[in-house]
Amino acid sequence: MWRVRILLTGGGTGGHIYPGLSLWNYLYERRPDAQVLYIGSERGLERGIVGHAGLPFETIPAAPLRREVSLRAVATAWETYRGYRAAKRIVHRYQPDIVLGTGGYVTLPVVYAASRLGVPVVIWEANARPGLTNQLAARRAYAVAVCFSGGERWFPAGTRLVLTGNPRGSEVLAVSDEAVADARHRYGIRPEQKLIVGYMGSRGSETVNAAVREIVPRFAHRPGWRLLYVTGEAHYQSFCEALPKLPHNVAVVPFLHDMPSVLRCASAVVTRAGGATLSEICALGLASILIPSPYVTANHQEENAKRLAAEQAAVMLREAELSPDALWAQLDRVLETSFGDELRSHALRLATPQAVASLCDLVLEAAEARRR
Repeated sequence: MWRVRILLTGGGTGGHIYPGLSLWNYLYERRPDAQVLYIGSERGLERGIVGHAGLPFETIPAAPLRREVSLRAVATAWETYRGYRAAKRIVHRYQPDIVLGTGGYVTLPVVYAASRLGVPVVIWEANARPGLTNQLAARRAYAVAVCFSGGERWFPAGTRLVLTGNPRGSEVLAVSDEAVADARHRYGIRPEQKLIVGYMGSRGSETVNAAVREIVPRFAHRPGWRLLYVTGEAHYQSFCEALPKLPHNVAVVPFLHDMPSVLRCASAVVTRAGGATLSEICALGLASILIPSPYVTANHQEENAKRLAAEQAAVMLREAELSPDALWAQLDRVLETSFGDELRSHALRLATPQAVASLCDLVLEAAEARRR
């Protein structure tokens, strides 16, 4: 069997980075002789996350795409072109069999460089409404792997779409019992408590943090609940300074590297509505309160949240509607009534537990097609 060389790219947020790492972990189990290289941007979160995972990593210049005509758009175009030239040199040197792009603005120059050099590309899209980068990159792709059906209208005519789901949903199911036990010990999670995990994506949210700060003292009167809240590294110090003393059943951290293990312990989550997050929620059958970020391109998180809410698989609480009382009332409803059980069963119905296997099969299919 030939030795596959894969080039991964994607960045900006964890939702673009972790699925590629999930694919690599799965592929490496199947093909231990496989090789990998990750290309990220010089400013994204990927350097830290990929470095923590131990993968070879290189950077190229990249900048967010601009839809308007302006001096900033010209500067972005120049930065993207510089990224394309740098990516072309890396692809030529590394000679991958396949490139997987998972979104974020670093993806575009890498995909165009690979296409120019005759390397097949698979694009993976997490959201119900794809970002501009993936819409453009799809023009050069062997196939686009999607997590929601009905996305044909967003991509160029003739694009091959394959419904795979999100690899993060598969990975969270593979967490060992030992890892779950370690998480329980590390974060003081007792079996008799209902764990609420709150996290607002890789960067956190000051707006949601403010609402959570207001309800933290109420946990002193709910000993059967436990809150593990992730502030985001940029907000951790200010959050802790505002609450110098926490109730015994509340823990606050800046970031979680072992989120899959923690989610296995959860009774409910309060979180954003990124594609990776929703796949984990469905895979585990978690009751969730989704607060979609209003700051993302094309408001795609609200589109994602609407899909789950329409299936009665999640509660959607827009940031504009968020208040401490509204959040507390939803937590009480989810944790103390049968409504939470309904959310869990409906979420499980939407799960795609074979997502990472399906994506891996598509990637290998594209690589093998080139060798014929």
